[in-house]
Amino acid sequence: MHEELRRLLSDEARDPGPWTTAGGPDLRYDDSAREQHRVWLTDSRLVERFRLLEPDGEPEYERMIRALGLVWECPDDATVNVVGYRCAGCGSSREVATQAARCRDTP
Repeated sequence: MHEELRRLLSDEARDPGPWTTAGGPDLRYDDSAREQHRVWLTDSRLVERFRLLEPDGEPEYERMIRALGLVWECPDDATVNVVGYRCAGCGSSREVATQAARCRDTP
């Protein structure tokens, strides 16, 4: 499976990165949690971890990193951020961005 992950990552390398840490640390997470999420995004066992959740799922990189909870998408601007980091687009933490989206959606 290591070769499969290498192929997926090399395909992604041709496109802009699918996720970012540019928003800076979300202080609700400790350094070790941030590091773990970031490292797992390129871990050679990514496909294996995904298969534990979705045995028959297509191991497409974007799908895997979302299913494994390694990234979050800002509901305000759709920026894909690593869990443990604030949104690079609007600067909000995941919690604040999610709450703001709920408030906008509530009549």
